[in-house]
Amino acid sequence: MERTQIGGKRIRIIFLILIISMCLFACADGNSHEDIITTSDMTETHSETDTVETQTVIELTLEDLPALLPDVLGLREKEYDDMSFLETQEQLSEYVLWNLLYGKTEFECRLSWDLSYGVSAVALDRSCEDAMTYYLFSSYKPWDMLTEDDGDPDSVYGKIKLVYDNPEYDLEARLAAYSYVMNNPPPDGGFSDYDEEMEYARKIHDYVACKVTYDPMGYTPELLLGITRYDGFQEAYNVLGENQNTAVCAGYARAFALICQYAGINCAWVRGNETEESSHAWNVIYPCDGSEPVLVDVTWDDGLSLDAAGQTEVDDTYFYIPLSCEYEHEAEQDMADFIQYLNAAARG
Repeated sequence: MERTQIGGKRIRIIFLILIISMCLFACADGNSHEDIITTSDMTETHSETDTVETQTVIELTLEDLPALLPDVLGLREKEYDDMSFLETQEQLSEYVLWNLLYGKTEFECRLSWDLSYGVSAVALDRSCEDAMTYYLFSSYKPWDMLTEDDGDPDSVYGKIKLVYDNPEYDLEARLAAYSYVMNNPPPDGGFSDYDEEMEYARKIHDYVACKVTYDPMGYTPELLLGITRYDGFQEAYNVLGENQNTAVCAGYARAFALICQYAGINCAWVRGNETEESSHAWNVIYPCDGSEPVLVDVTWDDGLSLDAAGQTEVDDTYFYIPLSCEYEHEAEQDMADFIQYLNAAARG
């Protein structure tokens, strides 16, 4: 009887041990399964993080900015005498642009008698306007703009001195344009493919259009008279400057051209559609493959899309239109002639 009781106790103890073992195994198995799920989730999350493209923004200062502006036509390679003799309007305008690209805002020259228009400053003034097609910064005062008959039977003395209203604003615009290109680098060695260059230009086009909205002042051009071009929202600074968010067509076009030039794209600023009531500004690009120049009008494309702060989409109706088939933009003739003159010379 005693043995039976002892045997029964042993059986109960063994059975209890088995139950406890099974419970412990189940808990361990559950924990193991949970660990596997957690590890899998962490691995998946880590993998997703690895695949997200992150771009480190390069913060630049004025010390990082190249001293000279871009020279997409290679004009600085030209050489001039200390007192160059210039016979045609195109030669004079090119000489002015050459000086500006070297950072010179005061210079002298000699003009042919025909070019001096009876010893007047008309040709000098026009040459500064023409130079803005590639120099882009137009908020200056002509401190000296004179021609003088100094007794030379073959030529007339000419002098130009420009004083800029707020050069620090232009430096800020230049830094912003340069920073954009450094953070969105073009191909090493420059563009050689038409489509690749066009897509890069499209990104600049969209960036400018999304950054600012069109200022109503542009609908009343007479309001622009008598104020600085910065106050009239006509400069690249009005688009690219810090805390700037409104511009008119000239500002759109200058900002677009400035970024393009830092990227090595041959882009000019042009004015046209001139009437007594209105005028307009846009861009002309000479593609890298030597094909027909194209027109880009960021202002009109911004107006055709939702022109609002924070917009993310921009129309492209007036993007990369061949000049030969565009009839809605009529450039000011002197500027158009000068751009053609420069590019014909650059392309040999």
